[in-house]
Amino acid sequence: MSSKNRLSALAFAAALLFGAFGLVPAQAAKIGPYFPLPKSFPLSGSSGKDALLKIQAEWLQNGLNNLEKAQTEATAALEKAKADNAKPEEIAALEEKLKTLDADVTATKEEIAIANEDVSPKEQQAERKRRFLLNVNQWINELGRQATQQLKIAILKDGAEAMAAENLHIQLAEQADAIERAKNESSVANWAITR
Repeated sequence: MSSKNRLSALAFAAALLFGAFGLVPAQAAKIGPYFPLPKSFPLSGSSGKDALLKIQAEWLQNGLNNLEKAQTEATAALEKAKADNAKPEEIAALEEKLKTLDADVTATKEEIAIANEDVSPKEQQAERKRRFLLNVNQWINELGRQATQQLKIAILKDGAEAMAAENLHIQLAEQADAIERAKNESSVANWAITR
């Protein structure tokens, strides 16, 4: 077995082992239909940590609201499908969707509880910081992706459309840079450091 294959096998075995014992760290909320990128990033007037924590709190609550709305709609659709004697596969699909939404709502509530826990010991603060950084990093990555997309449009188009795309590219890139600077402030860097 080549060293590359051996490393792949070891990584796979480690993933199985961690998964079997529940040691895989919990994932942060994911940018998507329930957790859209925040519309704004007000970073001035407070430390980087405080500003980003406030943005995260609003983002997580908005995502929970979206999930709970989808959960209510899925429950109603499932009840209607059962009342209408829908096909078993349609009912099964709705039940699976509702099960996934239930799990996502529970996970989001847990994440909100961790995100709002100010007085916990350093070990728990380290987990809070880890999840916080996962969220902040995905905002930066998404802004970077959108900025790149706008740059491509600016290159491919002409006139006003190209200029608008270029301006949006600059705005998005500057936003990502501002969040990166806030994330690297001492208020975040020194948070939950164990000595």
